Amino acid sequence: MIDTGETEKKRTVLELIYIIALAMSTMGETGAYSSEVTRAIKAIGVIIVIMGAVALFISGNFERVKTASRFTGIYAFMLVCIIAWSVFLWIINLESIDFILRGVAKFMYQFLVLLIIFSGVYLFGERAIYTTFYGIALGNTIIMAMNLATFGPVESLNSVIMMITGGGEQTGFVRAMEIHDVTFTFGFFIIYFLFFARHNKERVACLLISVFYFLLGWKRIAMAALPAALFLGIILGRMKPKTRKGFMKFVMWMIVIGSFGYIVITNVGIFEQITDYLGLDTMGRNEVYNYIKQYYSISIGFVGYGFEYTTVLLQKIAAANPEAHIGVSAIHNNILTVYIELGFVGFWAWIVYTLVFQLNWMINHWGEKTAMLFFMCEIYIFMTYTTDNTLYYFYTSLVLRLMPMAYAFHKPTEQDIRYWPWVKERKIT
Repeated sequence: MIDTGETEKKRTVLELIYIIALAMSTMGETGAYSSEVTRAIKAIGVIIVIMGAVALFISGNFERVKTASRFTGIYAFMLVCIIAWSVFLWIINLESIDFILRGVAKFMYQFLVLLIIFSGVYLFGERAIYTTFYGIALGNTIIMAMNLATFGPVESLNSVIMMITGGGEQTGFVRAMEIHDVTFTFGFFIIYFLFFARHNKERVACLLISVFYFLLGWKRIAMAALPAALFLGIILGRMKPKTRKGFMKFVMWMIVIGSFGYIVITNVGIFEQITDYLGLDTMGRNEVYNYIKQYYSISIGFVGYGFEYTTVLLQKIAAANPEAHIGVSAIHNNILTVYIELGFVGFWAWIVYTLVFQLNWMINHWGEKTAMLFFMCEIYIFMTYTTDNTLYYFYTSLVLRLMPMAYAFHKPTEQDIRYWPWVKERKIT
C-alpha cells in the first residue's frame, strides 16, 4: 500500500495477489460454463475483499477508508433503494420465492463489486486502476490462448481477417473472443490511459493492449459509444471551467430526457419504423419490444414489477408461447428494462441520481478532472444501455465505479497529460 508503511516488496506481493485473483475470476466468461458456474467463479473476487480487510486491520489507514467509504456509500445507496423498492413490488405482486431469490442473488454480486473496488482502492489508491487492468487483461489473455489452442493459429488469424474484411462477421475464434462483460471494460481503460494516466511508457503499453482487446471483442455498440465519449472529452478540454461544468450538466440532463423519449418512441412503434426505414437488423429486438409493451404503460401510475422481472418474463414466454418468437432471455435495452422493472417514478429516480446527482457530487467534492472521468465513462457505457444489458455486468460495473473512486487519490505530477490546460487540480490534503 502507498501510505501505510508497507515495503515495496509487500506492496508488489499484494498487487500480484489482486491481479491473479481478478484474472482467475474472469475465467467464467469463456462461455463454456453454465450461469451458476460462472457466478461461482466470479466469487473468487472474495479473495481481494479478504486481503483488503486484513490490510485494513493491520494498517488502519482511516483517511483512505474515509474517502473510499464516501464513494462506496454513494454507489451503494441506489442499489439499496432499488432492492428495497423491488421487495415492495415483489410483495404486492405476490411473486414466487424462486423469482425473488434470483433477484437478490444478482444484487449480491453488485455489492461484491463494491467490496472489491473498496478493497482495491484502499490497498493501492489510484494505482488500483492499473492493477485492475492487469488482472482483467491477464484473464483475457488466458482466454485468448485457450481459444487459439482450440481453433489453431491459422484458423484464428483467418477468422480475424474475415471479421475485418467481411463487415464484422464473427465466426470461430473471433466469435469466441466476444467476451461481452470483459470487452466493455477496455473502453473505460482507453479513456483513462488516453486522457488521465500519467504520461509514461507503462501507460502507452497499457493503452495499446486495451485498444487491441477492445477491437478483438468487436462489440458494435461499444465501438460506436467510445468515439462519442472521446470526442466529448476533447471538447471539454477546450472549455473554461464554468463552461465545462455547465456543459457536462446540460449533457446529462439531455440524456435523462432523451432516455425517457427513447422509451416512448419504442412503446408507440416509432423506433421500429425508424429501423425499418434505415434497413437496420435489430436481431429480434423489435419483436421483443412489440410483445413486451403489453406489460407496461407510459404513465406516472405505472409502478413496475421489481428487479429481474423482464428476464423471468421472457424466459416464461419463450417456453410457453413459441409463436411469440422470443428467442432471448433479456430485452437488450437496459433503459426500457429499468422502466419496466422500477416503474415511472423509479426510473426517473434512478436516472437522475445516476447521471445528474453523481456528476454534481463529483464536481463539488472531488474536482473537475474526477468529474470529467466520471462523465466520459458514463457517456460511453450509457450509450450501450440502448441495445445491450451492460447495466449489471459484473466487470463492467466494477471498472466503471472504480475509475473516479481511484482517481480521487490522484496527485498532480509533471507527467500528467496536458490535454486540459485550464483544469484546476484538486489539492490533496
